Amino acid sequence: MDDAGARGLRRVTWRGVAVVLGWLALVALLVPVALRLTGFERGPLAYVVPLVPWVVLGALVPAVLAVLGRAWVLLGASVATAALCAAWVAPLFVATPASGDVELIVASVNLRAGAGDPEAVVRLVRESDADLLSVQELTPEAAAALDEAGLGELLPYSAVLADAIWAGTGLWSAHPISGWDGLDGYTFRQVRATVELPSGPVTLLALHPAAPQLLVHRAWSTETAALVDVLDGIDGPVIAAGDLNTSRDHAVFRDLESRGFVDAADEAGAGLVPTFPQDRTPPPLVAIDHVVTRDLDLVATSLATVVVPGSDHRALVVGYSAP
Repeated sequence: MDDAGARGLRRVTWRGVAVVLGWLALVALLVPVALRLTGFERGPLAYVVPLVPWVVLGALVPAVLAVLGRAWVLLGASVATAALCAAWVAPLFVATPASGDVELIVASVNLRAGAGDPEAVVRLVRESDADLLSVQELTPEAAAALDEAGLGELLPYSAVLADAIWAGTGLWSAHPISGWDGLDGYTFRQVRATVELPSGPVTLLALHPAAPQLLVHRAWSTETAALVDVLDGIDGPVIAAGDLNTSRDHAVFRDLESRGFVDAADEAGAGLVPTFPQDRTPPPLVAIDHVVTRDLDLVATSLATVVVPGSDHRALVVGYSAP
């Protein structure tokens, strides 16, 4: 074989390798897409669903390989996959119009079994001027540390169900709490309260359903579905904030949205704002902490995340303004 023939063979070989690698990459990317389309989330697949937004970027890999291999069908499939996921993600970048000043600020923080820095939490409340705070994984020791750090001076009203390790949950408010209770039947504590805002009473929930396990997640499926029903059964304005252990691509979260609840990240046009895991990957990868509302006469206009040392979640701070 002459030199020209050898070079041609090498080009064909490398193009073939590029095409094979491209199809393999695309098949991998199609897994979370298929799960999102079907709602099939058994076993470890529940961990894959939150990766849907990253498919938009990941599709660049098979697209580039398709161009290198001159595989136009592969290129078209890659572009179509990216376009579908972009359509799902696009609402996060479109804000609901609002013209008024910020009237309410809601914050949520997961303390990682009480290990989150209480001084950092109080500083977050002070600097953001938060009116409402939801705290998950609140141990009795962490609740005492928050009080010692001055949280009660900033938010004098509270409804607290502190418990061991991951189970405790609490909420604090700058406005009077006229009544509160805990929801029974869950792995972790769930707190529901009526807060007397200047505009009128609102039901506030600090939520933390069980997380999906690697192989079996019966508790996660049962508890998240039950909380959707609880939220849907509340009359009047409602705010729910916490580590919901679901992304907006999970079927149960889409069910919640179908019942009229609005995620703050979506309403504020904040884009993709991952909150977990804070300390295990270079940036957090998934957005499983949320503030959702229904029938609230305010619109989310800002959303920011804050690093709390000791926590494996980023805290959320959401500003609400008059429409």
